[in-house]
Amino acid sequence: MINGHCYISLYLATAKSNVGSLNGQRSLRLKYHGISGGGEVYATFRLFVFDQKQNKYFTVEDGAGKLSLFDSVTTEVGFAKFLPRDTFEHPSEGYLLNDCCTFGAEVFVNTDKRTSYRESLSPIHNSLRRTSIFCYDLVKFSSQFGLEHLCPNLIILGERKWQLCVYPKGYGQDKDISLSLYLRSADDLYTLPSVYVEFNLRVVDRAFNLHHIKRTGKHWFLSSDNTFGWSDFMPLRTLNDPSKGFLRDDILSVEVQMLVKHGS
Repeated sequence: MINGHCYISLYLATAKSNVGSLNGQRSLRLKYHGISGGGEVYATFRLFVFDQKQNKYFTVEDGAGKLSLFDSVTTEVGFAKFLPRDTFEHPSEGYLLNDCCTFGAEVFVNTDKRTSYRESLSPIHNSLRRTSIFCYDLVKFSSQFGLEHLCPNLIILGERKWQLCVYPKGYGQDKDISLSLYLRSADDLYTLPSVYVEFNLRVVDRAFNLHHIKRTGKHWFLSSDNTFGWSDFMPLRTLNDPSKGFLRDDILSVEVQMLVKHGS
């Protein structure tokens, strides 16, 4: 009970998950297993509950994207007043239908200064569809302009391997004009089945969180066609414009959001 009202409380926790109640206040903890041996993890996160009538989420973000520290002392962070209980239980709101509800989390785990990883679960058509988001912070990016291209760490998604290919000064007809970004299958597609993927590539506005550039692709990755992307992803003049915020602290942040649909 908080200020005379009952609330659903929702937390992201590194300790053992539990569901309980305290003075009429329901609490749910979503478990993260990324910490061991007294280590620490910085993360940003969103917690959400699914509106089954409107087919959308009610989402609350931790501190508008600020990093939260999880360690042996701070084992959980979240929201004591995530949603009023009467709102949650009212049939017209759509959160609790047929005694069924869906909670979830999107977590952006920053394990080091170069590469981060984020993953989410989303309910689609009465089932769970897995969408994974991989985030790369390419540090000292201006020093990479002399390279034709660079490929950060492999993306491992299920039994498949993928690679983000970045051309700092562009590729092909857009060389010296645009930043070029591609998604490439790192598997041997001569021995593995082809696979259909829906994905987004996004360059993040690090300074203002306003001017993100995103492109969406849908592609069958085959042995004869294992790469898809854009030579003209964004103009270099836009990338290098300080007022846009893409290269704050000389770091380029790129997100790869992937949904692997099916294979042949």
